[in-house]
Amino acid sequence: MRAPTGRLPDFPPHDTPSAVMRGSEASPKSDRTILAVALVIAAAIAAMVAFSLIAAERVDAASRARWAELMLDSLQRRAGDMERDLASFAHWDESVLRTAYFLDTEWVHENFGQWLHETQGHDRSYVVLEGGLGYASVNGTLVKVERAPFDSEALMPLVRGVQAAFLDQATRLAQVAPYGGSENTRPRQVEPIFRAGYLRIEGRPALVGAISITPDYGRVVSPKRVPPVAVTVIFLDGDFLRDVVAELHVTNPAVSDAPPSPERLSVAVPFHDGAIAPAWLNWEPENPGAALLRALLPALLGTAVLLLVAAAIILFYARRANREIAASEALATRLAYIDSLSGLANRSMLMRALAERLPRVTPQQRLAVLFLDLDGFKDINDTLGHYAGDLLLAEVGKRLNALDLPGMLAARFGGDEFVLLATVGPEDDEVAAIGAVVLDAIRQPVSIAGQMLVVGGSIGATIAPDHGTEASQLIRRSDIAVYRSKSDGRGALRLFVPSMERELIRRRDLELELKRALAQDELTVYYQPQFSVSGEVVVGFEALVRWIHPVQGLISPGEFIPVAEQTGLITELDMWVLRRACAQARDWGEVKLAVNLSPVDFRSHDLAGSVAAILRETGFPPQRLEIEITENLLFGNHAEAFAALSALRSTGIRIALDDFGSGYSSLGYIRRFRVDTIKIDRSFTQNISQSDDAAAIIDCVVRLARALAITVTAEGVETRDQLRYLQSVGCHYVQGFLLASPVPFSSIDRYLERAKRPDSARHPRLVN
Repeated sequence: MRAPTGRLPDFPPHDTPSAVMRGSEASPKSDRTILAVALVIAAAIAAMVAFSLIAAERVDAASRARWAELMLDSLQRRAGDMERDLASFAHWDESVLRTAYFLDTEWVHENFGQWLHETQGHDRSYVVLEGGLGYASVNGTLVKVERAPFDSEALMPLVRGVQAAFLDQATRLAQVAPYGGSENTRPRQVEPIFRAGYLRIEGRPALVGAISITPDYGRVVSPKRVPPVAVTVIFLDGDFLRDVVAELHVTNPAVSDAPPSPERLSVAVPFHDGAIAPAWLNWEPENPGAALLRALLPALLGTAVLLLVAAAIILFYARRANREIAASEALATRLAYIDSLSGLANRSMLMRALAERLPRVTPQQRLAVLFLDLDGFKDINDTLGHYAGDLLLAEVGKRLNALDLPGMLAARFGGDEFVLLATVGPEDDEVAAIGAVVLDAIRQPVSIAGQMLVVGGSIGATIAPDHGTEASQLIRRSDIAVYRSKSDGRGALRLFVPSMERELIRRRDLELELKRALAQDELTVYYQPQFSVSGEVVVGFEALVRWIHPVQGLISPGEFIPVAEQTGLITELDMWVLRRACAQARDWGEVKLAVNLSPVDFRSHDLAGSVAAILRETGFPPQRLEIEITENLLFGNHAEAFAALSALRSTGIRIALDDFGSGYSSLGYIRRFRVDTIKIDRSFTQNISQSDDAAAIIDCVVRLARALAITVTAEGVETRDQLRYLQSVGCHYVQGFLLASPVPFSSIDRYLERAKRPDSARHPRLVN
């Protein structure tokens, strides 16, 4: 931090007591006391020497045992790491095509043998087909099969073990019914089988791995015969030993067929087959105990001499220690104003600086308070860990500290929040320019924990004296402006305006009112019928929550649903809607009931258990329930979200992807998690007759869904032309104001009659 106001102030050291400053006279020592102290010191030194000898031997023994354990762990881990090297090639559709269906030797060499040798140091690579050896690579060079050095006596038992395990797994999966029992459901795939171990290849110790080449749930279907097996060999020689040195920092490692001398530490190579002739991996031990003892004995002797004269100079050292303590206390006082993680000023220093600078602000020389909140910091903490989050905060601190802005002080306010003070003139554009500089510095890529991260930020700003002259007021209002920046899409600066504070108060009041409404049962559920594409037969109802306030009247869901999501009330609200809708729709025959769940609900510990409890409580069959989710739940591939969805589907509940096309639409989501229904967003439906793109997109979505055996529901149908087009492209279901608007429970009977009517009309009969 820099002058004039960004520099941390220097605090004078605490006054040293006058008695210590003047010193004290040493009291005289008697010969008897000196002799007694000398004898005690001599006895202590003798005890330390004896203890050091015993401790050194124990340390050496413990070190040898620990190093042997580390070396064995390293050998076992290398066998496990080989699975990672092979899986990237073996669990790949393209590998299945170019080995099982036709052998593309050049492609296999480029993506397997040559790649493993150049990147992982593998010495030999093979592909064993059902009829024998199909591919061979030696030291990254393609070798003809008939000339390839292939120790079949050592390698083939491992290969046959992989093949036998694969056939056993395939047989067991074939006896299980297809997932869900539907003929349109893709059968389960056999997982790749991996085996690894240490063997002697041509008499030389080597690490060998073998894995079956199987597809990764893509477009390739695994052949029903024995799959190709990828085999790789790493000899325990030069490159392998260099890797051991790089990992464990051992000295002069070697592999020998005979037991090494006692001076060298060794472990037996853990061969896969106990019948293989043994070999030993040995190296020179460090013997830290003996080294410590050699270094310690001269120090002990010197200590004996020093301790004999320590009594004469103890007053001098005590006096110097007092001076050092006083200096440390002064340094601690200064460090009390610095955040140790980011290197910036802390909150105490920020408030101190604000108290000093606010009385000096003028309309021409104003003070800008910029409240910076990092975007997505929680996700980084959750995925990479708090250590990576701390490294990121430290990097942000360096970047803020390096900014060259007039009169700037950067402080860490707490968590991932920072506050910057900067001097600005009478124009508000200067604040926007400073915010742009800060955001540009923050969003530059940074390498954290081996990953390249790009983190953004949102800024709320206030200006003194325009928005206040009290420190707490300025910070609070800049925090309110940050809230607006994040709600507007993040990554920008928003200058505080009074309406933001009024809106925040309105949202807080709405939160309290919503809690009261849930407690006093002011909410109600409306149902919008869903029709077959003919528009005649009702196939289901979508449950929609409505809030009729006793004073304000009808409050739009678009107003209170976001408040519920941000305050954590959304899960309680969604469970209330689910319970009420299931209880009311239990006796509606076979029509389905669609209920929306928020992405926030999927962060709960046991969402599937909560839903199942409501179904048991209300007696509603799970086969009639359809849970609607939005695309942003799947965006990011959160493991807990997919687990909850899988648990819901396993009970028979259908899953619908709502507002498809309005967000991060991806075929990858549908491929990773097979939804039952896609709901086309109303923005596409309403633009059918106005935009060719919208019609083309709907056509593509319907074709895709039909190919994947997924039903399609179009939302927002409001005109006859829209309905006719949806009929022409083969959409399954429709809903919208043209057919029926949401109705209360008391008006549901007339639509239940239509649920029983056969869908025989050629043209839809529209309902106002």
